[in-house]
Amino acid sequence: MELSRATVFCPGHISGYFRPVADESSSCQGSIGAGLVISEGVRVTAVKSSVPSVKVFQTDRYGVPVLISESSPVIMDLMSFMQVNASVETNCHLPVGSGYGMSAAAILGTVHALNTLYNLNLTPRECAWIAHNTEVLHKSGLGDVSACQGGGYVIRHSPGPDGEIVRGMDLRPVYALTMGPIKTSSVLSSPDMADRISGAYPETSPKNLDEIMWLSREFAEKSGLIPDEIRPVLSACDDRKIPASMTMLGCGVFAIGKEAEPVLKRFGRVYRLAISPGGPVILSGERSS
Repeated sequence: MELSRATVFCPGHISGYFRPVADESSSCQGSIGAGLVISEGVRVTAVKSSVPSVKVFQTDRYGVPVLISESSPVIMDLMSFMQVNASVETNCHLPVGSGYGMSAAAILGTVHALNTLYNLNLTPRECAWIAHNTEVLHKSGLGDVSACQGGGYVIRHSPGPDGEIVRGMDLRPVYALTMGPIKTSSVLSSPDMADRISGAYPETSPKNLDEIMWLSREFAEKSGLIPDEIRPVLSACDDRKIPASMTMLGCGVFAIGKEAEPVLKRFGRVYRLAISPGGPVILSGERSS
């Protein structure tokens, strides 16, 4: 019997530093940089339907799903490209537009869910390329899909899902605090900002998570991307010698180690995360009766 429903989880990604790589072809566009694939992400459920639809949910602090949007042009375009119809629901625990890669996770998770639901026989690599091209075309991100297709802390030396990507694991907890969203497309479309980002990009490549954190903070400072709202949070982390930097691109901070939690809690709600060991996971597939 054919499947009538498929559910997939895709982890998110916190980018520590990045540099856009432009090309006339969307398949050659993307970014290089480093970041962390995180344990929280997006749960996507796709149900066969003759009419495509999308609902976006975000869980509140009590774990209750709250509807935040009854549409998603990106996912609607994705279904059109894949030539399938479904009723799609995405549910994320972390704030959207705040530097957690929720857009990429939703897109990549949806591609895997539709691939499973309709038995399209796409490979994980093909799923990643469809998601990457969709995100680039909609300017919702440049490198998160490439990172989210696998786990670990990630160093991307060349753009796209097939780029040179180095991954490693670190078992220390990750804590994050968000004070508001930043519209990714507004940053990516600014020529002045692009020059500042390019000039701030590290000249050396990190060998471990500690070096990623150090280079991320240096990049955040040099690029001028740090919002005034999170300055006190970063200063408090500095006082305690806690590795911390800005979530790219969001008005928030991520920090490493259990000592970070009480410091971040002084400024607002804290998300306790971990580095994810892997990428998208098919959770279930319900067959037609």
